Amino acid sequence: MFVMAGCASNKPLNQPPQGVQAQAIEKQAGFSADALRFSAVVTPDSEVPLAFRIPGYVTSLKQVRGQDGRMRDIAEGDRVSRGSVLVRIRSSEYQDKVHQASSQAAAAEAVYQKAKLDFDRATHLYDTESLTKPDFDSARAQYDASQEQLKSARALTSEAEIALRDTSLIAPFDGEIVKKAVEMGAFVGPGVPAFALAKTDVVKIVVGVPDTVVRSVRLGQPVEVAIDAFPARTFHARISRMSSAADTITRNFEVEVAIPNRDHLLKVGMIGALQFGNAEGGSQASTLLVPLSAVVQAKDGKYGVFVVSDSSAGEVARLHSIDIGTVSGGEVAVVSGVQTGERIITNGANLLKDGQRVEVLQ
Repeated sequence: MFVMAGCASNKPLNQPPQGVQAQAIEKQAGFSADALRFSAVVTPDSEVPLAFRIPGYVTSLKQVRGQDGRMRDIAEGDRVSRGSVLVRIRSSEYQDKVHQASSQAAAAEAVYQKAKLDFDRATHLYDTESLTKPDFDSARAQYDASQEQLKSARALTSEAEIALRDTSLIAPFDGEIVKKAVEMGAFVGPGVPAFALAKTDVVKIVVGVPDTVVRSVRLGQPVEVAIDAFPARTFHARISRMSSAADTITRNFEVEVAIPNRDHLLKVGMIGALQFGNAEGGSQASTLLVPLSAVVQAKDGKYGVFVVSDSSAGEVARLHSIDIGTVSGGEVAVVSGVQTGERIITNGANLLKDGQRVEVLQ
């Protein structure tokens, strides 16, 4: 029995192919394998929250034409121009306050005019010694009091008029609505943001870089930015700001890169990546990038990846030793060992052996 078991164990087993996922290697333009790569989120050039100064119920929202040709309420992603009224709250009570304050101001104006006439008459009589000093002082006190009452009434009228104007929330600049937190009929309180408006004609990426890198960059230096949403395209940008002091915790220096976005392809929140060339603006070479999940330990102590190859038995996994560069996020730069267009196994590589049959799953 032991002999038979031993003989049986030496027979090759007809194992089914291992299911794996694979992808073709492509060069990533604008990045070199021997430089540090930084990833960050696209942010607007500036963003402001828009809130009412006074409370009230929403009575109307700005209307825009939708893709179906019908009018709809303004929503996130819509562009607005400076001076556009985004939302209005009920104004009837504020109009009443304006009328009330105006009436009080008119009454104070009448009192003031009478007090002024009395004071002018008293002054003339006092100068001709036809009026006693106490009567003159009384006329002057009434005139001064009426003057102050008129100023107070006018201030209340001005405040009521400002409150009435504030029943409309107006866009302070041309921009894009990136957040909406108000609907028709809702009650809004003072200081609670109803919209967030962003300038997106220029967007920016802010990264923290170590001192070994920040010393080689300068303001205005051109930078190539890759955006995950547009893998076949790079965006030209320039360094617009550099912090003069390192962060007290990370010890990195904040560097801001401005990207022109007049066609508004880049949206707030997209993921971008960049690396800095030399300060003289030298060009950056392309490099091969592979997912970290594809990298395995090779027999010779190096790193390796499994490449899908054709054979008489079907598709098999061949282990290729590679030399790697810098790691950024979930990718690593490959200096040598694979070529553009080869299919590398990205999922299930750690379960494979060199030459094992595989089946690429879609």
